[in-house]
Amino acid sequence: MVNKATLGMLVTLLVLGLFVNGPTAKAQTASPSQAVITVSGVPTGTSGLAVEVTVDTSVLTFSSASSSVSGALVVTDSGSKGVGLISTSGNLPASFTITVPFTGVVAGTSMVAVGKVLDMLGGTPIAGASAAVDVSSVTVASSSSTSSTSSTSSTSSSTGGVGGMLSADTFTVTINGDSVKATNALNVTISFSDPSVVSLDTGVTFMGTGATQLLTDVNATTGVLTVVWDGSITNSEAVITGMLKAGTMAGTSTISVGKVEAAGKNDVTSAVVATVSPTTVTNSGQSSTSVGTFTFVGPSSVVGPGKAAVAFKATGTPASFTSTLNGSSVTFKNGVGVAIIDLPSMGSQALTLAVMSGGSTTNVGLGSVTVTAGSSGTLPKVNSARVINTSSRSILKILGRKFSKSATSIEIVPTQRVSSSLTVNGKVIKGVYSSSECIPDGSFVNVTTGIGTAAKKISVKGSCSNPLAP
Repeated sequence: MVNKATLGMLVTLLVLGLFVNGPTAKAQTASPSQAVITVSGVPTGTSGLAVEVTVDTSVLTFSSASSSVSGALVVTDSGSKGVGLISTSGNLPASFTITVPFTGVVAGTSMVAVGKVLDMLGGTPIAGASAAVDVSSVTVASSSSTSSTSSTSSTSSSTGGVGGMLSADTFTVTINGDSVKATNALNVTISFSDPSVVSLDTGVTFMGTGATQLLTDVNATTGVLTVVWDGSITNSEAVITGMLKAGTMAGTSTISVGKVEAAGKNDVTSAVVATVSPTTVTNSGQSSTSVGTFTFVGPSSVVGPGKAAVAFKATGTPASFTSTLNGSSVTFKNGVGVAIIDLPSMGSQALTLAVMSGGSTTNVGLGSVTVTAGSSGTLPKVNSARVINTSSRSILKILGRKFSKSATSIEIVPTQRVSSSLTVNGKVIKGVYSSSECIPDGSFVNVTTGIGTAAKKISVKGSCSNPLAP
């Protein structure tokens, strides 16, 4: 049962526009401009329901609705698939109307139909309840016209790219706290450290013990997930699952919760515990430009500050070109580029490749590297790194300073090799590798301590059949 006080706040939340929908379509004229849905046969004891609505969303959509039920909360599905209603004063009446205004998208005609009356959108039909609509079709005409001979222009972005494979296409946000139990709706603002790598997709689901999902919404532009439910979450835990889509750049992005709002525009962020899983998502896509296609290789995360070697693949590039990555010179071998870049103390380090060819420069976004903050102290330094590959094993020796015996690790870039033993003292690191883990020419090494990271190109002696990058 939804209590009156909570629903009053929900109405306020709706009026204030916190239950947000997608971007508004360009102005079009829909005729008729609205439909009236009549719901009848609602059983006694029903405080909330949803009605299925079918329209051609390529022609028209709806993002708001009103009801003849005084003070009731009316919400619409972000995909224009239905409307929901929750009473603010006890049970819903046996019959009532819902008015749905239409927004035209493009010129055309869309059928309008209503389906079942449900306990939630996509849920169980309510026995005895039915819905009818006074409109069977809607015609959309453009509110403005343009000449067929009007000129068009196009531009291409040198930093654009195509979405790639994501390490996860869904994520889960778990919200815990008494504020969850005291409300019937939540707005959860999702933040990405690098929106060009991954962003919100449409689609969101909700679960809560003792609660029934009514409607959900996702606004990919503002990053807000909205869930509305009937009943009370008895264990004060709401579980929301969102969808992800690949961005235009390869790389890794962290996912976090920026804000949690309950009904009435009530910011409860500090009163709840929000947990995200997974916390990072990697996009293995490519960045394609007129000067070639570039694929980020890695590493996706490092410890900062300091310097780290970062690698990418390059295909379809001009026969002769030079480039820098974040201002650092890139070394190319076998179609793989590696540069040693400066690291911030923490955060997300965006990667920008500047390709110089034919007297012009093209900037390419490669994604980003997540930088974890190291502790205070003196950074490690690598003076030299060399490996000798033989038929039986490979021996890597790194000379420098401030290597910690207990907290030092190394990473071979572009492709990590697994050592059979690793010995560290203050100035020398010795790694032994089997012949199958030999280190090819063109490799770099990142040396990481608890303070930060240092990097160096490896001088290679002896042949190695391993590819430079995967």
